[in-house]
Amino acid sequence: MKTHTRNPLTWAVVILSFIICINKTFASHAQSADITYQCIGGNQYQISLSFYRDCAGVAAPNNVTVNVASASCNQNFNVTLNPVPGTGQDVSPICVGMNTQCNGGTYPGVQEWVYQGIVTLPAACTDWVFSFSLCCRNNAVNTIQNPGAENIYVAAQLNNLNFPCNNSPVFSNRPIPFVCVGQSYCFNHGAIDVDGDSLVYTLIPPATGPTSSVTYVNPYTPQQPLLSSPAMTFNTMNGDICMTPTQLEVTVMAVLVEEYRNGVLVGSVMRDIQLRTIVCTNNMPYVMGINNTNKYKLTACAGSPISFLIDSYDTDLSQNVTLTWN
Repeated sequence: MKTHTRNPLTWAVVILSFIICINKTFASHAQSADITYQCIGGNQYQISLSFYRDCAGVAAPNNVTVNVASASCNQNFNVTLNPVPGTGQDVSPICVGMNTQCNGGTYPGVQEWVYQGIVTLPAACTDWVFSFSLCCRNNAVNTIQNPGAENIYVAAQLNNLNFPCNNSPVFSNRPIPFVCVGQSYCFNHGAIDVDGDSLVYTLIPPATGPTSSVTYVNPYTPQQPLLSSPAMTFNTMNGDICMTPTQLEVTVMAVLVEEYRNGVLVGSVMRDIQLRTIVCTNNMPYVMGINNTNKYKLTACAGSPISFLIDSYDTDLSQNVTLTWN
């Protein structure tokens, strides 16, 4: 009979590998993010980072670091953003009476953390970039390779030489869509630009750094990041993302929003979005468009009153439907 002995070094390597795997598993929590800026006078800007945390992962950071850089002006430095009062709320789109993992429940939960800080730009440059990077993405994502080891990266661009005191677009809808399998759904960012600039939307690969992005698992792509029938559509004019999911999955996508003034590019912001499909027993309400038609846009003259109806319907007859807008 042959006796085998264990090499202590081998056991140390195994234990270390196990510890690394544990840390990698529980360190992932980055679900969605976007970064915007507002001019507060001169070359001072308030930078805002909205960070969305999966409550099944580690805690959100106490503060965040944003890199500020301009290649043309040879500038590169960091600023610290602190959480705004009252941030860190559970913003999961669930019904009253349900409890998410943010509060000890079982349903997937999402917290919204907003960080802000003021930066004084030392020069007028055409290519300022405000960027944020954090490890790691949510391990629940199953459409990209090795999500728990990938950073989430978002950036905003500013040209304060040709467009002094510009404000970036801001978002009024949170990037946390939960979509029912087998039901049609459209997500809109609710982007607003206080300067009245024209906004153009582009689907881009979710970034892991300034020059790198996630790798999708076949057959997923940046333009088709989930299985949908018919295929997912994207509207470059208003940012609508429409889909009818065919199976359970957690995916990521990213959108670049560029602002134009008189046909000239002023700046841009990036948004990284996690989307989760779920099984629903409820039927989604729906609307039939302007004046009960299938038209969802109109042309009007500034300064003139507009009046039209939007009728809503729900096949679940016992339910009440409320219409709101932002």
